[in-house]
Parts: sequence; C-alpha cells; structure tokens
Amino acid sequence: MSDEKQFRERAKTELRQLGKQLLALATDRDVYWRFEREIVQPNAQLCDRRSPFLDMLRSSYTEAMTARVLRLLDGEESGVSLSRVLAEFAVRPEVLHDKLTQREFARDQTALEQIVGKLRGVAAPHAGHHERTLPALAAAHRELDAAIDLMTATVKTYYWIAADSYLDLEVKYSEDPLAIFSFPWATPVLRS
Repeated sequence: MSDEKQFRERAKTELRQLGKQLLALATDRDVYWRFEREIVQPNAQLCDRRSPFLDMLRSSYTEAMTARVLRLLDGEESGVSLSRVLAEFAVRPEVLHDKLTQREFARDQTALEQIVGKLRGVAAPHAGHHERTLPALAAAHRELDAAIDLMTATVKTYYWIAADSYLDLEVKYSEDPLAIFSFPWATPVLRS
C-alpha cells in the first residue's frame, strides 16, 4: 500500500472518530439550548428567578463542553486531535492537490489555533454565584458554539479530501430529548 493511500486511510479513520465526538458535542449543545429555550425561558418561575440548580447546570455544561472541545483540538497522547490530523495533511500537500489551496489550508489551521486561544481565554472556572448566569457565561457560549461549528466544518472538509465522500454530522434524535420534562420530577413521597 502506498504512503498516500495509508495516510488517506488513517486520516479517514481519525476524521470519522473526530466526527463522532463532534456529533456528540453538537447533540449535547442542541439539547442544552433546547432546554434553555423550551423549558426555562417560557416558564416565569424558572426564567425570572435565580436557581442554584440552573446555575450549577449552566456552569457544568460550559466547563465540560470547553474541556471536551479543547481536548479534540489539542489532543492527548492516545486520542485523536484535529490539529494533529491537519499537521499530517501539511506534510502531504499532494493529498490537497486540486481540492484546497495552500492558502486555504493555512487559513484553516490559523482559524483552529485562534479558536483555541479564544476558548482558553473564556475557560476560567465559573464558580462564583454571579458568574454562573446566562449573561455571565455568554462569551464562553459564543466561543464554544463557534468552535464546534468551525471544527465540524473542518472535519467535513478534510474527510471529503481524504475519502472523496461526505461525512454526515447532523444532529438527529430517535425520540424527544426533552420528553422527561413532560411529567413532574418532584413527586410527594407516600408515607405508610
């Protein structure tokens, strides 16, 4: 098997793995924002008052998603990394031939590096009660959304280059993820 063919196979495998993890991130993001829009915002009892539970949920979502995104960008010794996959494309310009210019490739790498810097800038833990509100977390949410969208587009592009086929990363559900909110959670305890 030629070096280029081996590289393409490895790149396809790693990009599919990254795609699965990005799809999980995009799904979690979709569930979170649907929860905010469809459950919290329409309910005056939730929307107009502070809740330690919602503060914790929002902060946990933001911190966990940021860590997951940075892990996919930076990579770990044993895990896949979008930055590492692109670095491998950089030493194989023949694979990019006729599909992407070196300028476009450099722009993609720079965009990923910039998003890492922006995410690190907003990634400080949000432990204080006043730091866990939607307005306080807005900058982190914007950077997370931008990172997930950029990474998804990048994975799709480079998968198309390596595999000459499309990678579907659209969020889909087999059932409504918010269905658990259609019944009361806190029920009276029956005493005997």
